Amino acid sequence: MRYLLALMIVLLIPASAFAKGECREDKHKFCKGMDKAELKACFKEHEAELSEACKARREAKAKAKQAKKTGPEQ
Repeated sequence: MRYLLALMIVLLIPASAFAKGECREDKHKFCKGMDKAELKACFKEHEAELSEACKARREAKAKAKQAKKTGPEQ
């Protein structure tokens, strides 16, 4: 399981770097002028209206954060 987690992290790093701008249009459309602290709440408020790419990115980020929080299974 540790190897699977390590593989997922290795694969997510380039994917997240490549997908950096997937929420950019949504940010400008719904949350223009907000700082990082306000942005999360704004995206949550407009979740149904976000683009599919942005939703997928946010979901992947949440899963990675949850996996990091729970730690590797042994």
